[in-house]
Amino acid sequence: MKRTREEKFMLAALRQAKKGLKEGEVPIGAVVVYEDKVVGKGYNRR
Repeated sequence: MKRTREEKFMLAALRQAKKGLKEGEVPIGAVVVYEDKVVGKGYNRR
């Protein structure tokens, strides 16, 4: 089953959140998308 573009980008944000969780942080992740391309990404860091 093919993922929608929204699902693709949401999964990318969830992967970022997992990085924060592995570092003992609150699992918050984000991606910035422009014209269907990820131009930024990050996760919660103290």
